[in-house]
Amino acid sequence: MGVAIEIDEKIVPEIDALARNSRQTSADFVNAILRRAIRRESVEDKIRRHRESYEKFPQQPDEYEPWQDEQVWETE
Repeated sequence: MGVAIEIDEKIVPEIDALARNSRQTSADFVNAILRRAIRRESVEDKIRRHRESYEKFPQQPDEYEPWQDEQVWETE
């Protein structure tokens, strides 16, 4: 199944050249780029949500202080 999208004519030659260099069709090349962008956005979204949750519910000292004396730090 295909979907028609509009691509700026100025970058089509660059896409075609990069696709040829990677021995892919232009469509396969663009699809690979879009997949990577979607994965990156997904990871960035997870990181953002993780950060926001810690900002909303910061770790409290009683969650880590009891374990501080248990930590073994190696010395050189």
